Amino acid sequence: MTTGALSAADVFAPARAFNWLRRDGDALLWTETRPAEARTVVVRWEPGAEPVDLTPPGRSSSNIVGYGGIPYGVAPDGDVLVCDSEDQRIHSVRRGVAVTPEAPGRTVRWSDFVVSGEHVYAVREQHHGNGRIANELVRVRLDGTGDAVVLDGGHDFAGSPRVSPDGTRIAWITWDHPRMPWDGTQLWVAELTSAGLVSATCLAGSAAESVLEPTWTPDGELLFLSDRTGWWNLYRAGAAAPLVGMEADLGGPVWFLGLRSLDVFADGRLVVKWTIDGVEHLGVRHPDGRLDEIATPYTQFGSPTVVGDRIAVVAAGHRHAPAVVLLDPAAGGTGEVVRDNGTVAPETISLPEAITYPTTDGAVAHAFWYPPTVPVDGPPPLIVNCHGGPTGHVVPVLDLRQQYWTSRGYGYLELNFRGSSGYGRAYRDALKGNWGVVDVDDAVAGAEYLVAKGLADVSRLVVRGLSGGGWLTLCALAFRDVFAAGGSMNGVADAYKMATDTHKFESRYLDSLIGPLPEAKDLYAERSPVTAADRITAPLVLLQGEADDVVPADQAEAIATVLRDRGIEHEHHVYEGEGHLFAKAENLVHALEAEQDFYARVLAAAGSSAPEGGAR
Repeated sequence: MTTGALSAADVFAPARAFNWLRRDGDALLWTETRPAEARTVVVRWEPGAEPVDLTPPGRSSSNIVGYGGIPYGVAPDGDVLVCDSEDQRIHSVRRGVAVTPEAPGRTVRWSDFVVSGEHVYAVREQHHGNGRIANELVRVRLDGTGDAVVLDGGHDFAGSPRVSPDGTRIAWITWDHPRMPWDGTQLWVAELTSAGLVSATCLAGSAAESVLEPTWTPDGELLFLSDRTGWWNLYRAGAAAPLVGMEADLGGPVWFLGLRSLDVFADGRLVVKWTIDGVEHLGVRHPDGRLDEIATPYTQFGSPTVVGDRIAVVAAGHRHAPAVVLLDPAAGGTGEVVRDNGTVAPETISLPEAITYPTTDGAVAHAFWYPPTVPVDGPPPLIVNCHGGPTGHVVPVLDLRQQYWTSRGYGYLELNFRGSSGYGRAYRDALKGNWGVVDVDDAVAGAEYLVAKGLADVSRLVVRGLSGGGWLTLCALAFRDVFAAGGSMNGVADAYKMATDTHKFESRYLDSLIGPLPEAKDLYAERSPVTAADRITAPLVLLQGEADDVVPADQAEAIATVLRDRGIEHEHHVYEGEGHLFAKAENLVHALEAEQDFYARVLAAAGSSAPEGGAR
């Protein structure tokens, strides 16, 4: 156990972050992101053995289709196909050969691939020389011979190719600009032939209905999630009533291809997870319709995967850092920990309290409040953290980044502002047309709510965030006079440039968040922090990846230039080779230390006392 203030090195000491859990018979596979190695590795574990890396030493396994997605697939014969980060080709682990052809400059990318028979079914993103980017559902031969067969190339995006157990049918989803996949998608099913598809039929979905996660049962029934009632609930194809219907989201927004929230037991039982008020739950749905929640100490369940009679998940909770866990549905509890991430919990943990508070327009907003874990003289300074997306959400789990601040005497407020997922479609849609307005309202209202309760010092309020959360931070400092300091990590500063100079996936996102271009161009300027940067008076730290292709580095530079010319206290750190999400441990540590030092210095002048820097 650590004592005193956590250091930044403590925060990023955990060796592994887990994603993309899948099964291979009795074995499990997952990915491990390892900041110390600056790479992601596909790992395989068999009962009674130690986990084994399938990614070769010195290589990394990831894909760059949009924000990325699951970078591997399991073949029925036990082979594993892995996407190599450097060349973006699919490689056979067993045979040591590439399955997909070479493409210069990573202009062809693969994601969310599954194996059936002699073929791999995948989402292919192809960058053409004329600037056109095609996202297509394709089929390639496992032996690497022949050309890829395009099964569906008629939409802006495709995802979730899923082949029926008998190999005769395939289901997948599509969506088109300007919609995002949480706005509206279509679910398709077709017969598979040697030539391609026959009788492709749209089973569900529309511009106003988000359908996700097609899943085949062992007996060939097709299941899917739909938010047609305002909540992502579970349906069987051809049935009007949901299999699992409740005022809760059983799925989440498709920021990454291959996300999974349910799985099927051999006997027809279903394992599902659902989110209520920002907290995830896990349960088993029986053939008679009964839904039994599994009693565990966890509040987050990633990639639920059936393994025999047990359920594997990436689980985390208030006192539990993420780990790969095998749960017995009948016994519950903490289960068998297959792999933990190396987190050493602090001696005193700040436990979250869910709060719902009033905000503008008679609405309410949601957040998790973490009190400081050391004595503070009077109300503590407050960090208001704003997640990215903005259509994401935070779950209350043990995260040393929160504990870093609370161990220094800060209160920490994790916002799930309007627009966040996990609270139903109406809450998610409340941000449409209002980006930079109601999300900022909710940040301000959250801070003022804690001040009114005596839980935060009104003179030492800090707002910070990554990406869309960085936008919120910059908007709050440019258009409001509440926060004493701010921190923007790869934050959006210029909405028009974001709409015209970002990757394809988000290139029309702002149509719904602000308005369509060119009609709304003046509104883009009015909303953008860069337009009002001359109104920022609070100190600001800017942390930026030099190679960010989602929010290019010139956005932070534009803000820094205005602040420098006006003599406003600020710091601007640019990290070479880092993209939108920092990957290198040394840069993650430096960025957190720089941010902490900056706040300690500027808050010393804002209040009667400032948090001590403590161990870095």
